[in-house]
Amino acid sequence: MTIVLEHLVRAWADTFPDDRISVLFGPEGPTFPLPDGAHAEVLDQPGGPLGGLWLRSVAVRRAASRLGADAVLAAVPASGLLGTRSPRGVILYDLRFELRPEQFSRKTRIARKVSWLWSLRLADRIFTISDRTLHDLRDLHPSLIGRAETAALGSDHALAWPHPATVEADHPYAIAFGHYGNKNANAVIDGWARFCAEHVDQSDGWRLRLVGMGARDRAAAEEQVRRLGVGERIELMPWLDDDAFARAFAGAGLVVFPSDFEGFGLPAAEAIRLGIPAVVSTDPALAEVTGGHAVVAPSTTAADLAEAFAAALARTPEQLAAGQAFAEAFTWRRTAEVIRTGLS
Repeated sequence: MTIVLEHLVRAWADTFPDDRISVLFGPEGPTFPLPDGAHAEVLDQPGGPLGGLWLRSVAVRRAASRLGADAVLAAVPASGLLGTRSPRGVILYDLRFELRPEQFSRKTRIARKVSWLWSLRLADRIFTISDRTLHDLRDLHPSLIGRAETAALGSDHALAWPHPATVEADHPYAIAFGHYGNKNANAVIDGWARFCAEHVDQSDGWRLRLVGMGARDRAAAEEQVRRLGVGERIELMPWLDDDAFARAFAGAGLVVFPSDFEGFGLPAAEAIRLGIPAVVSTDPALAEVTGGHAVVAPSTTAADLAEAFAAALARTPEQLAAGQAFAEAFTWRRTAEVIRTGLS
């Protein structure tokens, strides 16, 4: 959500320079740099167990009134829980907590069901980040669909990342993602081991970097890597800061993203934008943001993933360029224009 808000605010300020943009933050203060034309409003939070609820309801409503806001956009779905006097929009990322409940704790499922759905019912406009999420909203909550439209995310921020030629690496590498249950990190490890074993010429010298591995997940992955005997071919990396992540991503020769559920699938969109071969799953959001320009693994079995890795690395420069041309439609300017029009 921070990534979305940072790039959306920057594009909004560039596209509509006469607009006054106030970004509300909690007591920790700004979590990303603001562009010219936007300023931070830091809200106080009372102590106690209800402090967070007060911050997301009373504090937001009071701030909107004090600032004389013409419209309020909740980039975090569970904010503005009391509503506001001015038109209010909500960005809806996905409904995974309803469609993949096993990936969430019971406490999280209840909290999201209460706060997110309450916030959506109060909203004047709901902006889904993909058609996939719009369709899920229609299927699960048809009474809300009349106020919803797609404001697809951008991927053009990746163009500011380091040029691959400036990223130093001792070997070519693929990058995959180890956080959250829907990223299928275990399957990726199995698939990479099989790729190394069955596609020796293509895989020679290549490594897989799994980023975003928490301590618990990394311990389990280390055991899996040891058991498969691919310790020299896989690097398990912790969470990276923004600069380190941008460098790691931009320097990759392959992006592996066989997620079983996405609201948008930003890494896949970023890969296509940068002309990096990508492997994705059959998830509808990933099909939407890659437009047939990524290699689709029909399943997350080791065999299917290994074949997909090989096919992706065989992509021609012309195929990658076609993907980049497709990705030009996904801009943060367009996101800002859709949301601003919807709130007018």
